[in-house]
Amino acid sequence: MALETQIISSAEIKPIFAFDTDAQALGTAHEAADDYITLPILSYSLPYNSATLEMAPNRVGVYGQLESQGRHRQDLNTFTFDCSFLATTTAIRANCLWAFGDAATPMALTPAIGIGNGTAGDMQMKHGATSNNHTTAIFVNGGTDAAAEDLIVKGAMVQSLTLKMDIGANAGQMTIDTSFFTPYAPHEAADTTASDSTDTGTPKSIFELNTNSQAGCLQLGGQELQPTSWEITISRTLERVGSQDYSSYLPFAIAQTGAWEVTGTLNVKADDNTYDLITQLKGDSSGINLSIDGADGFGIDLPDVMVDTASLDNGGSHLTHAIPFRAFAAGTTATIISITAS
Repeated sequence: MALETQIISSAEIKPIFAFDTDAQALGTAHEAADDYITLPILSYSLPYNSATLEMAPNRVGVYGQLESQGRHRQDLNTFTFDCSFLATTTAIRANCLWAFGDAATPMALTPAIGIGNGTAGDMQMKHGATSNNHTTAIFVNGGTDAAAEDLIVKGAMVQSLTLKMDIGANAGQMTIDTSFFTPYAPHEAADTTASDSTDTGTPKSIFELNTNSQAGCLQLGGQELQPTSWEITISRTLERVGSQDYSSYLPFAIAQTGAWEVTGTLNVKADDNTYDLITQLKGDSSGINLSIDGADGFGIDLPDVMVDTASLDNGGSHLTHAIPFRAFAAGTTATIISITAS
């Protein structure tokens, strides 16, 4: 044995994602013939196949732990990884597809969507069942073996995504911070899949909101507000369902165990328009509309939001409001949030 001189450069790792609206069996990696795309990415984390070590109880009269007490619980494995995308039209559509199964603008989330596999009300996706709301991520050059140099992650679904703009960050460009979940172990291989295309679209910008025009503004309860930043998080809880055996460790399904939640915060200039919302900012238990409309073909509509403990900030050159909120559906099939990107 000798010390390995191999070096794996982080700068050479290139994530590509399957963005294919055709249905794919859950637990099977998308094929090279499917549409893989290189999206504009600011940062990412890597999942790794490693299991929790569970210990059986210590024995009376034995004053050390025995090897037979240890058990690696690969049957319980779940894997998460994060990725921060620049919010181009394609990146927005892809994330909505991987979250709630809709890539056709406007992309609407309702309570009836369930887990997002195309069947209303379903809250589970069985292993091997076909749907289009999961992706395969290939981290090209992300493997550790000199011959198996790529890291492949299949069955990845969005657990949460945060859309955000800030006039003081990223030159005002919008980003999408996404957390992915999968019960399928990442594996290393010499993969020949190549990206079919590179997304060269222009990221959406907060400067397209401050246009003093109905075509480019943020409105809450019909009042036009000037944002310095905003963010909206769409989230749900996903869990692994069991293990089919104790050799392949394949799950029976992925289950969504709770409701979709949509929350966010607006940071806006305090002025007479925010004063006209004083009843809603105090809290009157009634929903109002929030719309974000960019002059660049981007839009978000939340028909029914309630403010959650707004505040006034005098820490800068002028007064601003922080307005946290939560979005609701007016009924079991009504829209919680609708996103337009073109």
